[in-house]
Amino acid sequence: MVAQELHAHGFKLHYYDNKVKGEVDYLIDDYNNLTVLPIEVKSGKNYKSHSALDSFLGNKDYDIKKAIVFSNEQKVYEEKGILYLPIYYCMCLNNRKEEECIIPPIKFAGL
Repeated sequence: MVAQELHAHGFKLHYYDNKVKGEVDYLIDDYNNLTVLPIEVKSGKNYKSHSALDSFLGNKDYDIKKAIVFSNEQKVYEEKGILYLPIYYCMCLNNRKEEECIIPPIKFAGL
């Protein structure tokens, strides 16, 4: 469902898999920062457990400063460069210039 929503809103989806570091569900282009935005989708209560995503963000060669985790949690908040969003927020991300985004662009504290 998340992949379909992201694709429908104009994102090209990429997948990251490294035998040592793990896998990240989706990578989408972050044109504003000339990098990628990693996205994880979590269904359980351990949505804050994402070692592969942490490793990915911690790799200075990648120069990635932010990420998104979609989960069943209903709160929206940011912690250590990771924006935690309810899973239904995936329909609000928009990559198409001809359409207005439903919500304002996502702002990360301190970035």
